[in-house]
Amino acid sequence: MGKEEPYIRLWRELLEKSLGWESSDTWSEYDFEKLSEIMFSKTNARLSLSTLKRLWGKVQYNSTPTMATLNVLARVLDFEDWRAFRKKMDENNLGNERSAQEKPNSYLSYRRPLLITISVVCGVLILLVIIKIVNNSVKKTKYDTMKEVFESRVVSEQMPNSVIFNYDASGDPANEIYLQQSWDPKRTEKINKNGKQHTSIYYYPGYFNAKLVGDGQVRKTASVFIRTNGWMGIIDKSPVPVYLNTDSMNLNGGLGIKMQTFEKLKGSSVLNDSWVHFYNFRYFEGASGHDLDFEVTLRNTSGPEQSSCRKVSVEIVGTENEISIPLSDKGCIATLNLSLGSETIYGKDHDLSAFGCDFNSFQHLSCSIQNNHIKISLNNKVIYSGLIAEDIGKIVGIGIGFEGAGEIKSVKLGNRQKIIFRQFSGK
Repeated sequence: MGKEEPYIRLWRELLEKSLGWESSDTWSEYDFEKLSEIMFSKTNARLSLSTLKRLWGKVQYNSTPTMATLNVLARVLDFEDWRAFRKKMDENNLGNERSAQEKPNSYLSYRRPLLITISVVCGVLILLVIIKIVNNSVKKTKYDTMKEVFESRVVSEQMPNSVIFNYDASGDPANEIYLQQSWDPKRTEKINKNGKQHTSIYYYPGYFNAKLVGDGQVRKTASVFIRTNGWMGIIDKSPVPVYLNTDSMNLNGGLGIKMQTFEKLKGSSVLNDSWVHFYNFRYFEGASGHDLDFEVTLRNTSGPEQSSCRKVSVEIVGTENEISIPLSDKGCIATLNLSLGSETIYGKDHDLSAFGCDFNSFQHLSCSIQNNHIKISLNNKVIYSGLIAEDIGKIVGIGIGFEGAGEIKSVKLGNRQKIIFRQFSGK
């Protein structure tokens, strides 16, 4: 991990002490899941299990973590960012080495042992303060969750859909038990600790990892896969979205929604921050996050007076994570965020100008992943290329969203050997 390795090692030592767990040499998959949730509760940023395992050397990976990841690590220990963490570690530890290397005069030679002792004691005290701060925010409940039950069952093939969760947390020492429907902590419901069943409603299809949470710690997880019967069109609306019928979203051999239809269903001709999504969720056998070829031809058909930025979002969803590729008018690229599994690249501090489009014509977007390397192209020009930190798993969904009206001309999904899914004419 290059020059950051000494600091990452210090960070690991501090965090392990704060957790009060047994040696990290014995940590299981469950321990890393708990750690991921603890870090998320502290920072509101999620690091994947594979990223955490790489930090502890459980998975071989020689590249340095991204600065976004390093900043999350620092915030777990209540530092503003990684730079602040490094500076404090330098002051506490590396400063002693620099002092020892300076040429001493007779006075310093006499006092050096005392000065070194004082420096070490001060450094230890500072580290203890940091550990205490982290300890105050980390729950250390020791509990064997093997006896707990947490299972899910989808009850319908339509939307909205209800999911029945069977659970048994009666022996859990936690004061309160919650059910978190997905990765989003806002979608959390308090449930009866002594109950046996709880039903939640899902308004969108997708592949979700629901969690049974006790006093802030994840006890169990259960996969919830809500599929679609082909393509489903949904206009975002709170508290309940609008579901499109077949006639509303079939456009000349393609897929989309006309501006007049959107305005009528939304009740407004101004569609800034108003989104329509088209979803296709099923198992795409043979397509995965380590062997993927995806192509889509589309355009946002809104006018500037209806949608100022005319954004587009293309999502490739896996069982472990997802890739989300944004497009927009060229003047709005600062608002875009490119999500590559556990890593997010923000338009605020990265140049995403290549993701700007002229939606007067159709845009051809492609994404391929081979050997942990991702390449994204727009109109046959590479706009992003690099390593992807983790395998997003088996591909289970495609999501294409428009801010305002939009049209999809063709979609193709496959791997390096074959095409697995192709739809619409592309003509």
